[in-house]
Amino acid sequence: MHGNRTKSEQNAQRITAWRDAFTDDRTGIHRTIQDLLWNYAAFRTTIRIVRLANERRGPRPPLNQMIFNLVSEGFWLSLLLGTRRLLDKGPTMGTRRLLDKGPINGPKGVYSIRSVVKDVEACQSWLNRRAYVEQVLDARYDLDRLQQKHHEALLAAKGGVVWASPDLTKSEAAHHNFDILSGVSPSQRSASDLISPTIFTKIEARLVDLDRIAEYVSSHVAHAGNKQSREHKNLDKFDIRDAQNVLKKLKEIADLVGVWFANEGGAGLATDLGDQFVGLDHPLVETAELADLEEQWRLVDGEIAKWSIRPDEL
Repeated sequence: MHGNRTKSEQNAQRITAWRDAFTDDRTGIHRTIQDLLWNYAAFRTTIRIVRLANERRGPRPPLNQMIFNLVSEGFWLSLLLGTRRLLDKGPTMGTRRLLDKGPINGPKGVYSIRSVVKDVEACQSWLNRRAYVEQVLDARYDLDRLQQKHHEALLAAKGGVVWASPDLTKSEAAHHNFDILSGVSPSQRSASDLISPTIFTKIEARLVDLDRIAEYVSSHVAHAGNKQSREHKNLDKFDIRDAQNVLKKLKEIADLVGVWFANEGGAGLATDLGDQFVGLDHPLVETAELADLEEQWRLVDGEIAKWSIRPDEL
């Protein structure tokens, strides 16, 4: 009895970890997706600002290249690092890389789409239809009884309005999800149905399609890879259209995995509580203030020039 209770508690903790992976407000999957979407929308807006400025600039100088380059570099770095985070396979532990394991829990755990999916796959043997409906999606398993109760209510109402109970709606959705996950038709449902291995294969195929970005980040951004480690890991001609495609794929698979295994809806573009366009209709600086900026630049140049040590100061 004690052993069964312990196993049940362990299973519940794993399900909680799947939800935490999506809802954690620091490094959770939804937080990462929302940040990426916001930065994408902001950068698309910046590109539009540049285009509008170029259309009407006439003899005026173009939009400041230094500021635009800073914004551009920040966007691309956030996109690449965020993508790598969502695809993370997990850290090295001892001499064995946790390849395709991506642990969620523990001191070296990560919150990524892959870590959630791999942990669900590891639970396939006990995560049957009943466990999925009741524990993962917090729904009632006895759908037939709920449907019968609703049918009786309809008959008693004699044509009047009868609202479907939330329990019925949740149970129908949960069983429908597991029909897809198990490949079992509604007429053949059983409490012992299991998730089909094909589901995990299909999800991994979509993630692998994006791994080239994670590999590029590992050798070019997160680590200062040498010539050999950078070889064949390029993102030549990767532009805003590619960024859009990457984000689309990440959001689609993250939303699906979240609905299936974390009982969480999809992430979307956040709504600014203020006005994200405030101040754009005013110049950054007045012409008379440019001399101040030049002086500031010279001060920084002077500071950097002093950043050195003599051998005897080491």
